[in-house]
Amino acid sequence: MSKLLNYAIINVFAESPWGGNPLAIVPNADTLDSATMQLIARQFNLSETVFICSPDQGSKHAARLRIFTPDHEMPFAGHPTIGASSWLHQHLNLPDTFTLQTNAKTVTIHHNDGVYRLMLSGYTSSDCAFSNEHLAHALHLHTDDFAAPARWMNAGTWQLIVPLNSAAAVNRAQPNLVALLDPNVDAAHLNVYLWHESDNEVTSRYFFNIEQTVLEDPGTGSACCNLGAWAHSAGLAPLSWHITQAASINRPNHLYLNVNETGEIQVGGRVMPFATGQLTLPEKAKKQRQLNAKRHLFGHAVLDSLQKISQDMPNI
Repeated sequence: MSKLLNYAIINVFAESPWGGNPLAIVPNADTLDSATMQLIARQFNLSETVFICSPDQGSKHAARLRIFTPDHEMPFAGHPTIGASSWLHQHLNLPDTFTLQTNAKTVTIHHNDGVYRLMLSGYTSSDCAFSNEHLAHALHLHTDDFAAPARWMNAGTWQLIVPLNSAAAVNRAQPNLVALLDPNVDAAHLNVYLWHESDNEVTSRYFFNIEQTVLEDPGTGSACCNLGAWAHSAGLAPLSWHITQAASINRPNHLYLNVNETGEIQVGGRVMPFATGQLTLPEKAKKQRQLNAKRHLFGHAVLDSLQKISQDMPNI
């Protein structure tokens, strides 16, 4: 017997029908275990898939979010949070201000005139262990391309924020993420956010790795939050910036960043629907799904050996 799950695909940070960052949304996900969520995210193969679950009992939050890449679960990410906010606001008739739970923190959402903004405060930071010479080599740039010191920022997840002197340098970069493994920071996954600001207009790109492959993300809300944290720590607040990301790969994303003197960070954008459908999950395949997830974690050979030993053992 099969189980059907509704899903939607939307474009976040989109201001045209074919722009933005695609996101898969799976609502009513309380009955899914983590292994099944990971397999669904791998099947969609988008940068993130968000699963909408019931909030903790007794809380006043609208929902609890679980966010997965095709490779791992994330504590927080901006574009899934904003995308899920849009879906919840429209389908649950929520007020224009509400809160969501993520694995990293509680996030306040505000909607106004089609723009969804997440609001958060509090961040940590760490010095980057690398010299400009090392960074230039790792990013295929020149030492004079750097506008200010790079820093690791965490307003929800650790990311390396690198300010550059020109939009041309942002577009010229070709990161080698393995060279950016920093002993100073417990960053679970290698990444870098490159940016340049002029007259409140920001050009940016974000790179991350999945299974030793470097990928470029079209629109990254968490990195925009960390850009706000970097700017606040550098004494640049208050500020109101418009960020254009991924124009160089013909997938323009438009994000809006506001930071006040106290360090409150707001990141927002528009959301456009793209597709809806249903997932088919065969109930009889539950054990196989769990085994596949374990194989991903521990390796096929080990799990196959253990399974054979278990089958060969007599019942006691």
